[in-house]
Amino acid sequence: MSQSTNFYDFFDNDINLKGLFDIINPENNLVLADDMMLSDADGIILRVSETYEKNFGFQHDSIVGRSAFDLEADGTFSPCVTAEVIRQRKKITATQTINQKHKNVMTVGIPLFDNNGELKYAVCFNTVSMEQINAIQQNYRHLQDSLQQYSQEIAELRTRATSTSLVFKSASMQRLHTLIQNTANTKANILITGETGVGKSAVAKAIHAMSSRGNGPFIEVNCAVLHENLIESELFGYEKGAFTGAAAAGKIGKIELANHGTLFLDEIGELPPHIQSKLLQLIQEKTIERLSGTKKIELDFRLLVATNRNLEEEVQRGLFRSDLFYRLNVIRIHIPPLRQRREDIFPLAHQFLARFCDEYNKAHTFSPRFLTFLEQYSWPGNVRQLENLIERMVITAQDPIIDVTALPVEYAGDAMPPTALLAQAGTLSERLDAYEAQIIRDSYRRCGTTVAVAKELGISQATAARKIMKYVSK
Repeated sequence: MSQSTNFYDFFDNDINLKGLFDIINPENNLVLADDMMLSDADGIILRVSETYEKNFGFQHDSIVGRSAFDLEADGTFSPCVTAEVIRQRKKITATQTINQKHKNVMTVGIPLFDNNGELKYAVCFNTVSMEQINAIQQNYRHLQDSLQQYSQEIAELRTRATSTSLVFKSASMQRLHTLIQNTANTKANILITGETGVGKSAVAKAIHAMSSRGNGPFIEVNCAVLHENLIESELFGYEKGAFTGAAAAGKIGKIELANHGTLFLDEIGELPPHIQSKLLQLIQEKTIERLSGTKKIELDFRLLVATNRNLEEEVQRGLFRSDLFYRLNVIRIHIPPLRQRREDIFPLAHQFLARFCDEYNKAHTFSPRFLTFLEQYSWPGNVRQLENLIERMVITAQDPIIDVTALPVEYAGDAMPPTALLAQAGTLSERLDAYEAQIIRDSYRRCGTTVAVAKELGISQATAARKIMKYVSK
């Protein structure tokens, strides 16, 4: 009779499977392995699972067709749970030795009756061994503590994402976040530095949100995109008739709009010299005059500025006023590039994935290979590049599992090929084992529990627990 891992299609329609369903019901909290054996009412072995043969060293079909009572007599099973189930006609839970090598294998045997109450089959499931149970018990408290820690971290990440739009896990960003908390409610000017795309605007918004001005306006101005001839009127506003083409009623400038809130000037190094002078005067006096205006307007706002330039060098070269620089550089917040804080890549990627899946009504997850690519890529465009890539993948990926095979062509040279995850030396079995180890570690790092790993990878909880113990809990 051919072998199968799907035992249910073998049973007759008149067989009462209640005992079987009872034992595999998740509410019983019993972890079952993939090792199963089926016999008829006389003890003749009809079928075993492939994993049963593999795990206990049986040759293919070597015990199928033999009597459980004979296998008990020759010591293949000691005791034989199948034989005991047939003798006692009830569920048996016991430990047995298999092939004289595998000791203390915990086994559950179940009798299956037809509708007339006649014994028709005996099914045996192997649960995890006593040694494994002891190891699981020893690690249970540690796993629970880890889960609690992960839950707290996730809650903190969600809180940060909601209140400040900052998501991070790295020590450098934790220190930066502490600095933000300590300075958010001060009046000091803050200079935010870092490469293009690291999240300077997000940090500025976080400072505003955490401050007492959080309910006031947050006005962001990118100085690099303002035309030199219009930058003064955009920032300071103008009265009617100030210049040809001006609005008849005049216009309130960006600085005035930030009254009782926060003014964020991004790319401050792009300001021309005459605007630098006016900005210095604004910082000193906290008053402005609109173009063609004669009245000083008093303002109350917090000033945050950002740049990807080295302003100290700009001062040395005479391109930026030194007195303005020292006024702005009261508190310096430097954001490290993403390549220097790789612990933040996964939290950011999953935040972007959740946001864009919601925005585009998609349901995607990341493959382990894609996450490995994200972690190892250099990210010259920093967080902004990561955000743009995830949005693009959510929109264009055809498969619900986003993998490196769906990466845009410009990333093709940087994507890790499938074979890169495999060991570069060893037998086929050793290389496949290394690949499996990487998948299990990646999944467990993301999921944190055997149940979640089993669901993500489409395997049983027992298999997930066994592989985590093999590859992670060493």
